[in-house]
Amino acid sequence: MGMISRVRGRIRSDSFSKIQMKSEDKIANIVWLISLVMLLPYWAPRGLLVALGGAWLMAAYTCFVVPILISANYRYPARWYPAVVKIARKIIRRLRGPVERVLFIFKAAYSPIGRAERLYLQLNNLSTMISQLLIFTACDRLLVSRGRLTCLYSLMFYNVITYSVNYIREICTKEDWTPYVNVTRHSQVKHLAMSATKIVLEWTKVVTFIVTMTFILLTLGLEQGLEHYRPTLLYCLITGIYYLLTEKTFLELWPLVLSALKLERLEGMETLYCGVWARSVTTFIAVPLVPALAWGERWRLALLVAYVCVYIHGRYKLGEALTKFNEACDSLARFRKATPEELSTLEDVCAVCLGAMKSARVTPCAHFFHADCLRRCLAAIDRCPICVRPYVFC
Repeated sequence: MGMISRVRGRIRSDSFSKIQMKSEDKIANIVWLISLVMLLPYWAPRGLLVALGGAWLMAAYTCFVVPILISANYRYPARWYPAVVKIARKIIRRLRGPVERVLFIFKAAYSPIGRAERLYLQLNNLSTMISQLLIFTACDRLLVSRGRLTCLYSLMFYNVITYSVNYIREICTKEDWTPYVNVTRHSQVKHLAMSATKIVLEWTKVVTFIVTMTFILLTLGLEQGLEHYRPTLLYCLITGIYYLLTEKTFLELWPLVLSALKLERLEGMETLYCGVWARSVTTFIAVPLVPALAWGERWRLALLVAYVCVYIHGRYKLGEALTKFNEACDSLARFRKATPEELSTLEDVCAVCLGAMKSARVTPCAHFFHADCLRRCLAAIDRCPICVRPYVFC
């Protein structure tokens, strides 16, 4: 009886496994067919979803459907998937050598273009203005109907706001209010020509600021000359965020805002965090504009946005910010964070900046520093700033 029951159990298990394999094959075939059906809108003329709701509906459909299709086909793969994967691996192995040679030739040919890109980025104001104009023009074509001058009007308004912020910031941080210029620093003799030039420049700034703000307020209040300026809320939101995260004036203000919030988790490295966040968000804004422009058959603008705002911006600016951030994190990873009990019993200030320490890093020689202060000291010399001993870690 025991032997018969074991044989029956094996037969049942084998039959059950065969039934399970057949059911999984059916599910895999059904998933494959559903995937083909879900991908049909991409093969329709000009895109079915583009015809129904525009490029943004197509982008939303892609973000929602494609991950589901990938996960479903990964969970229930068809039988011919492994064979295709093996063939693809063989082809990749055979093509590896020729591809490496082609890449080497491409790198050698691309080196002059790389030098031109770095030279272009050294012209910081020009490169920033070109990227802003490209993003504004792309949003103009996608989000504003019949708006040919919306990007220029918006960029002009944002530049006026930037000029006003710069002037107000200069007034708030100004220390020397005397209209005269001395011949030397320790002399009381006035330099008449330089004093007259300084007075003229200061009054020119004041008059320019007043006239600019007056004309902008009159233009917005009377709505004269704004027949072609009809921005949507989404347009203002995207362009405003992009401008605030690329303009030099506001990039210098964001670390001050984060410093005022006094977030201990940032450990005084607000400048590095702001650089990474700003460049990541601007790249993220530019990426979906490329397929949206391509679906609208605006190929030249799509290529320009992809090259200037995604490739160059992501490779150089975002890459540089991430490199600096990772180097700072790696240099500080050797030093442990001070506990709240240690900081409460210490009751001392940072020896570098003489500021109070709500969070600190501890060196092997038991000295406490702000993380950002210690990072800057490590960039100069790999020794303790107080006892000048080399760091020895256990």
